[in-house]
Amino acid sequence: MLKQRLISALILSIGIVPVLFLLPNNYLIIFILLLTCVSLQEFLALRFSTLTTILFVCFSLVLFYFSSFPGLNKVFIGFSALTYLGLFFLIISFPVSKLFLQRNFIWLTSGVAIHLGFFASLYFLISQDELVLKHFGMDITNRTTLLIIVLISVMMDSFAFFGGKKFGKSKLLQNVSPNKTIEGFLIAMTLTPTIILVTTSHLVEKNFYQFIILILISSFVSVIGDAVISLFKRVVEVKDASNLIPGHGGLLDRIDSHLATIPIFIFMLLILS
Repeated sequence: MLKQRLISALILSIGIVPVLFLLPNNYLIIFILLLTCVSLQEFLALRFSTLTTILFVCFSLVLFYFSSFPGLNKVFIGFSALTYLGLFFLIISFPVSKLFLQRNFIWLTSGVAIHLGFFASLYFLISQDELVLKHFGMDITNRTTLLIIVLISVMMDSFAFFGGKKFGKSKLLQNVSPNKTIEGFLIAMTLTPTIILVTTSHLVEKNFYQFIILILISSFVSVIGDAVISLFKRVVEVKDASNLIPGHGGLLDRIDSHLATIPIFIFMLLILS
């Protein structure tokens, strides 16, 4: 299983870089829209029938379209951030919160909100003519910024996984994700921000301490994103959202941390700048 997981991760990593940097904006947005819809479909299918899931996804397409409006775009990103804040309290209170999470309205609202924020934040990042990290004096393209955000989630997941395998003894979220350990979390929270900051610090010309806060919060939120999807899977007692990606489960299982990290990164960036 581990070998299959590593092979799939390598293939995905090799494939995502040219997609991020070579696709024109319109095609990249369409590609992201497709990914978002597949992930949302997997999330809703955990709870609803096939027909109901399709109808809800089609309805969500209308909201995704509204993400192209600047004002609504930022509202959707903010709503996603608030949703994750609420879900964080449901994570730490699980299984007491299980009955609440089983409500169809909560399931639907949560799924649509986190995917809407994910798409809206990516649309914002890709469609901006100005450099989004100019607040820090960083002269890097928005595509490179996106790669940095993606790397935060990837490194957090990888360091927590292998650190937990090697040194893990104490459970972090036993009721939600029993494989996560405090040791793995601490290793990931130490190494990921350190690597990101060391490799990018020479590009930061101003507001460096704010940049540190942004990276630290984004790294922490990556764990919350993973835990949120684990929370909903725990409610319906399934291990994976689907078997789309060998060794990883579904697309939802693969991008769970990105669903949180990207919108929260953009949300924090909007607040800081």
